Amino acid sequence: GCEEQHQCLHIPYSEFLRSTGLTEEQGQLAWSLLCRTAYPWQQHCRLATELKDDDFWISTGDMEIDKCLGGGIRLGSMVEVVGESASGKTQLCIQLAISAQLPETYGGLDGDVIYISTEGPFPVHRLESMVYPLAHRVCGEDYANSVDPADFMHRIQVAEFESMETMFHAFDYKVPALLSTGNVRLMIVDSIAAHLRFNTSDDDTGQSPFAFYKERSESLVAMGAKFKRWANEYNCAFVFINQVTDMFTGDNGNGNGTPSANFRSRPGLSLPSRGNSTESDSSAELSSTGDMGTEFAAMATRKKAPALGAVWSNIIDTRIMMYQRRGIAPSEFRLASDAQDDTTNQATIEPPSHLLRTRRWIENAFSPWAPSAQCEVILDESGFLHISHANI
Repeated sequence: GCEEQHQCLHIPYSEFLRSTGLTEEQGQLAWSLLCRTAYPWQQHCRLATELKDDDFWISTGDMEIDKCLGGGIRLGSMVEVVGESASGKTQLCIQLAISAQLPETYGGLDGDVIYISTEGPFPVHRLESMVYPLAHRVCGEDYANSVDPADFMHRIQVAEFESMETMFHAFDYKVPALLSTGNVRLMIVDSIAAHLRFNTSDDDTGQSPFAFYKERSESLVAMGAKFKRWANEYNCAFVFINQVTDMFTGDNGNGNGTPSANFRSRPGLSLPSRGNSTESDSSAELSSTGDMGTEFAAMATRKKAPALGAVWSNIIDTRIMMYQRRGIAPSEFRLASDAQDDTTNQATIEPPSHLLRTRRWIENAFSPWAPSAQCEVILDESGFLHISHANI
């Protein structure tokens, strides 16, 4: 009574033998043949050596930053770039959008890019100004002199959305159509949290906060499954910029709303203050040392966590954290020691050079294919590039 081969596999094996009149030996052979015919699993299997040949990465344009990230941005993956405002998240994504278009002969992928903006206009002028310097740094002067920024801009499909509904509609219809062209290698969402972080609906809708966050979690799970499927099907990378939120827990369990003193750096973010002496002991060390490890550890004491919660954290493959410690003006510098309170002497003391300049770090917080690592970087006209701690 089975019209299709796979329908025979949905009935118990004993009933299959009874209805076909086959012997046990004949039934096992027939059942095995049905399985191989209905579900040809071998057609979906590949050798590990073949997978290695298809392992492509989008470079940041800097070998040390790529090394920190395990090779760059891997095609077929979902990557989150998270950090506080002005930490360089959009700058890094623009850099990746240009790098993905570079010719394969220079280590690029010669691919197209989708850029979805949810937090205002697309930074087209920054993109235009970055093309030549980045091409010059990665490919050399001859290639850089031959490029036209307009050619790179023509290969980036930009969509701007002001609401969660229009964004999800694009994810359902517009994005699949663009991906089906076959040459998209990178899709950027800047940012994923803009329309999902808070309930912006009118109060008269009657939706409770619990209902909103439950609906948001379900939407994230469905969206994540869709993106994972597309990332593998179309061999492209999805990069999502995320915002951060403050974390407040009870101090030593007393529930007084102060940040937890023993909260570790992961999954939190950080940003030392501009010379505020009320900060933690680790932050106070910034006034006397320029050591990268000390400053990075001091930043880890601040309580910042990626938005969208644990549901989103379990959807992404890789988390890239962006850190920034802004430089202070000499007039803002104050000695950490209360013993030196002579204002005349303080005015003559110059702050350490490492406090005068803004310092930035990129951290590979977690990734399936690379250990956690940090890299100190600077931002110039060509984007981010690493700096050696020995040269600081």
